[in-house]
Amino acid sequence: MAIQRVVLHMAVALVGLILLTGLCFAQAEGVLPPGVKAVWDPAKAYRETTPTRERVCLNGLWRWQPAKKGTTAPPQDEWGYFKVPGSWPGCGDYMQKDCQTLYVHPSWKAANLGAVTMAWYQREITVPAEWAGRRGALSAEYLNSIAEVFVDGRKVGDLRFPAGETELTAACRPGERHMLSMLVTAVPLNAVMLSYSDTNATREVKGSVRHRGLCGDDAVSGNGAKSALPRNRHRILEGAASPRDIAG
Repeated sequence: MAIQRVVLHMAVALVGLILLTGLCFAQAEGVLPPGVKAVWDPAKAYRETTPTRERVCLNGLWRWQPAKKGTTAPPQDEWGYFKVPGSWPGCGDYMQKDCQTLYVHPSWKAANLGAVTMAWYQREITVPAEWAGRRGALSAEYLNSIAEVFVDGRKVGDLRFPAGETELTAACRPGERHMLSMLVTAVPLNAVMLSYSDTNATREVKGSVRHRGLCGDDAVSGNGAKSALPRNRHRILEGAASPRDIAG
């Protein structure tokens, strides 16, 4: 009887944990207004296919939130939503205006978005089952400036300005769902710059990044076979393009 009571208590605790997790996700989804939803179904995503390579577009609404100082792991809650590709909001001036809608979470609604230098992105991905035996990779076509890539909470690689690709083969099992998270840091090319804006004399000003975040197309790709490619490879993707307005 004692063993049965212990098992019963463990079952109740497990159910409570599942319900709490579901409540957190329900609260996150509640950030989006009626009629707006994040489409993460790979069957609805734009694809590019060749005899030796296939790319699945990841553009669309992602979970998003400013990163807290010292953060090292993907957050569990307080998610808003922001569209990829798109420069972070808050840097509007006469040369640039915000063009994407940010769906904010109440916990950081009053944040000064123009001062944000680090932000988290997150979305679910599914590597197609037919990619078994292929090398999987995540690519970013325009990034400002550095992204740490996590799969199911574990860091698997990095991406760096201006574009790049990182290996996902060992982290993502074909045919299964995985949670992709990215911690993006906007780093100016020069921390301190010289300004001639108002006088003939120069003055030092803090460097800044105008276009911050995932500003180009993002995709997962499966190549013909597993290769000896290094874990992280950074390259400019020439000639690759996919519609930016298709949520995937």
